Amino acid sequence: MSTLLFTLPTQAANGSTPPQHVLSTHEAGARDKEIWAIVPATALSWQRIELPAGLQRQTQRLQTALHSLLEEPLLDDADAVHMALQPNWQAGQSAWVAVCNKAWLQGHLAQLQAGGHTVHRIVPEWTPSMGDAADISAWIGGTPADAQLWVHDAQGTWHLPLQAGLQHWADQLNKMASTGIDKLALNVAVLADPAVADLALKALSTLQAQTHSAVSERLQSWRIQVTPAISRYRQAADTQWDLAQFEFAANGSARWRQAAQRIWQNLLRHPEWRPVRWCAGLLVASQLVGLNMAAWQLNAQVASQKELQKNILKQSFPNVVVVDAPLQMAKELSLLQSASGTLTSRDLEHALQATGAALPAGQSITGIDYTAQGQVETKLQGLQLSGAQAPAFAQALRAQQLDAQANGAQWRITPLKEAP
Repeated sequence: MSTLLFTLPTQAANGSTPPQHVLSTHEAGARDKEIWAIVPATALSWQRIELPAGLQRQTQRLQTALHSLLEEPLLDDADAVHMALQPNWQAGQSAWVAVCNKAWLQGHLAQLQAGGHTVHRIVPEWTPSMGDAADISAWIGGTPADAQLWVHDAQGTWHLPLQAGLQHWADQLNKMASTGIDKLALNVAVLADPAVADLALKALSTLQAQTHSAVSERLQSWRIQVTPAISRYRQAADTQWDLAQFEFAANGSARWRQAAQRIWQNLLRHPEWRPVRWCAGLLVASQLVGLNMAAWQLNAQVASQKELQKNILKQSFPNVVVVDAPLQMAKELSLLQSASGTLTSRDLEHALQATGAALPAGQSITGIDYTAQGQVETKLQGLQLSGAQAPAFAQALRAQQLDAQANGAQWRITPLKEAP
């Protein structure tokens, strides 16, 4: 599956700054194309809410519930913003809600649509951690002249210019130290754009200098991780965040198909699924080996049975050249029975004896038609058997190796092996 990524400019959609195509990926053999729109971090705000128990997933009810829960925290009118819930949310638990200007998003998506690009997924440039509320994630982006700091910590998610953000963050960390330094996370990786990598290293040193000694000691384990924009987009996509919800959602069938394709691609490519891929491969290989062994054993049993039949035929009739042992054995036995005068299921006398023994009292036969050429059959005319008598008559003949089929008042009797 091929993927096209477009970043949306922060300015309103006026035609002068169209969405920028930043990346194309193409998987070998891909026949479908998926288009992602990347929403810049400056265009989003993040709200953490407590979802009421029993909240249903119907679009209209869910959207109404979000408007009600975010009516006070949002500065804009609820109808003027677009809201999207975090993936895999659960009623009765806390969840993140991404908020952006609805008209701004509609304008840029319309620009992409006019250019022949139907967006299947809307991915935020940066997302807060969806784990424990005490988890810390941070990102320093922008340019050296206008560096910005995004932070998610126990206080929530916020965004400030770098210098002001460092002072605000240091104050928060110092307050945290008074309530329990053990709550401060270790080994935090602060993401930084390549353009501000040097500035990010200085910022981390500044943050350590502005905090108390106990906090500063913990910050020694923090590090700067330089991450290009493309890598951040992929990390954000891996979180399964998709802002294409409610009125921005793709058509149902297309949306399910694209989601299934993403899951399949993740299963095939992502390192964390490698053990699953290995297990699946071993399972398929073991099944193939098992099937081959079972087929080999079955073929060996069939060959053994055929060889046994040949040996029996050779021992019983040494002068016969073996071609088809079962058929030749039946033919030779039939010849022996005919020579000795023994009745067989092919003889008329055998059919009449079995019929006479099986007929209910009071029944008589008005006509008999016997054919010995080709398929042996005996046709009986005039029988008038009731519903209970007919099955008993057929069962009695079957015990004598004869098959009986009724057609009105006529019964057709054939040897079992010759019955169609």
